[in-house]
Amino acid sequence: ERRRIGSRPRPVSEYFAVERPLLQPLPDEPFETGRLFSLRVDRFSQISVRTNRYSVPVRLIGRTLRAMLHASELVVYDGQQEVARHERLIAKGKTRL
Repeated sequence: ERRRIGSRPRPVSEYFAVERPLLQPLPDEPFETGRLFSLRVDRFSQISVRTNRYSVPVRLIGRTLRAMLHASELVVYDGQQEVARHERLIAKGKTRL
């Protein structure tokens, strides 16, 4: 609390004391930070998310699935059931099996 940021004239605790009454409670429901996609599984048992391809179980060929793309991973759902989870590919045109 006594730390100073750069050349600011007051310590962190004084800045926080000004900000504290303005803070609001966190929401009861979690905030989703990913981007949701609705995707069809191709004949190779893969889905295309943006410019990359990710594998899903073979039994899902032809089905439409939901995929949630987060900063570091992709989670794929068939209804409410998670069916695949992959580390996110950053480069374009890649495949993760």
